Amino acid sequence: MELKSFNNTSIARLLRHEDEHGMGRVFLYAFVNEVVRQKRPFPFDCESAQVSPNLMIVDNQGRSIAVEHKRNRLSLTLNDQQSETSPPIEYKGEAYRQVLLAWLAAGIRYTSLQPELRKELTRYAQSIQRRIWFTKVLPVH
Repeated sequence: MELKSFNNTSIARLLRHEDEHGMGRVFLYAFVNEVVRQKRPFPFDCESAQVSPNLMIVDNQGRSIAVEHKRNRLSLTLNDQQSETSPPIEYKGEAYRQVLLAWLAAGIRYTSLQPELRKELTRYAQSIQRRIWFTKVLPVH
């Protein structure tokens, strides 16, 4: 699986269990545990979840995670249908960097038998590290 850049399409491809990466739901479980549940407990059934190309993740109980990913920002809207939709979870700047690196590191741990995919995930992690680093080191005057 050739993943060229870290964007919405590549995130959706990793999260979809039926995609060509051959890792099943590993990336989805890691995403829910490393990204979503780091901020808020959320009952979610990864085993039944489906991921749309626009990054809407829905389980068979109707609970959903809407993911919005933009440069140096990740926003998650959780809906469990049991209560009112809570405010979005926002990761920006350093928090964005930390949470995505944690997710990618979890994915890298599971890809030891798939060196090409592991290399792509490592490139993603390196690009995130560089992007945040350069925005901190090179301030605009």
